[in-house]
Amino acid sequence: MRSASGRGLVIFSYADPAGFSGQKAATELVVAGLVRRGWGCRRLGLPVFRDEGRPPRPLQFAGSLLGAWFRALGILAARGGWLCVNIGQTRFAFVRDAVPLLLGSAALGRKHVIVVLHGSLFLRWPQGSWDGRVFSFLLRRAGTVVALGATQRARLLDLGLPAGSVEVLVNTCEQPVLAEEDVRAKHDAGAGELRPLRLLFLSSLIDTKGYPEFLLAARRLGSADGPLIEATLCGRLAPSEFSDRFRDQGEAERWIEEEIAAIGRQPRSRARWLKGAAGIEKAELFRQTDIFVLPTRYPVEAQPLVLLEAMASGCAIVCSGVGEIPTILDDESAILVDPVSEETVAAALQALALDPGRRRRLALAANRRYRERYGLERHLDRWEQMLGGERPRPGPPS
Repeated sequence: MRSASGRGLVIFSYADPAGFSGQKAATELVVAGLVRRGWGCRRLGLPVFRDEGRPPRPLQFAGSLLGAWFRALGILAARGGWLCVNIGQTRFAFVRDAVPLLLGSAALGRKHVIVVLHGSLFLRWPQGSWDGRVFSFLLRRAGTVVALGATQRARLLDLGLPAGSVEVLVNTCEQPVLAEEDVRAKHDAGAGELRPLRLLFLSSLIDTKGYPEFLLAARRLGSADGPLIEATLCGRLAPSEFSDRFRDQGEAERWIEEEIAAIGRQPRSRARWLKGAAGIEKAELFRQTDIFVLPTRYPVEAQPLVLLEAMASGCAIVCSGVGEIPTILDDESAILVDPVSEETVAAALQALALDPGRRRRLALAANRRYRERYGLERHLDRWEQMLGGERPRPGPPS
């Protein structure tokens, strides 16, 4: 099936929460880019059971899911089109996402079905587990399975997927990309005493994403020798089964507010909490940031979009090396702390605070790496190659 512009029709099936999700953001970015290039794209949003921390409403959810499955029947009429399915990695997601996947495989043929993976929960499953067997069965309904890096690809091969069906396609972002001279100018300005050194943590506020280590490290810097520090925590508290520090969001919120106040009492630091940023506000926040910090130890971390946004924005980066983060960053383009702790994060930040030349080198290397390997247009080129039936051309080594 062709779109009105003569390009193909692509149906995107993905979980569609009311709040932010990296999977949703990555999918919407591809949809917008392909539409701009003349493809016809349709969205098939699937409901999530727990949305933005609100108590689940089983009857309302069941009605929404049945409605989404009914809309999925439209796949049967998309002869010659493509189906791209973002598959979740919980048993509930298997059921939810299997319906459009199986419909697409039957109606369009496996070669016209692409499965896209975002999370890394499947890396934790024991060999031969029930979850792994069901996951493998579902992935085999597609002609192409898209992973985020070499670790995910290797695990998919362990699950029995044919090597020729698994492609690695790193995430991208829509953040404005700073030119090299602008990156230099930003860090030259931050090297003087005219303004404080600006630190940023931006993510969903789940404790294992590393925001406690960020705030505790910022407090340490505030009492140490070096430049003045301005720390920004940006994000909304989010419930997670992988939290391990706070009993509930109320306790977490009280702790954050107390820590923000404690940082402000140090002689060389101040801090603020922004409960989210998007669009122009988010782009400006990144543009003003000298050091972006994400010391995540989230057990199912994949490849956070915020790291790519920080790379595009010319930030020096301090993060962990979990999940598929080492696919996009290395020791030449970031400080990868291991293990993650208040002490290791503080040491990395203090080293960069006292060495503006190193901050500039890391920021330039990360920015160059993003422009050369992970930019949006390159990402869309790879998508068009997959949709055109060609194998994507190999990119530079990660």
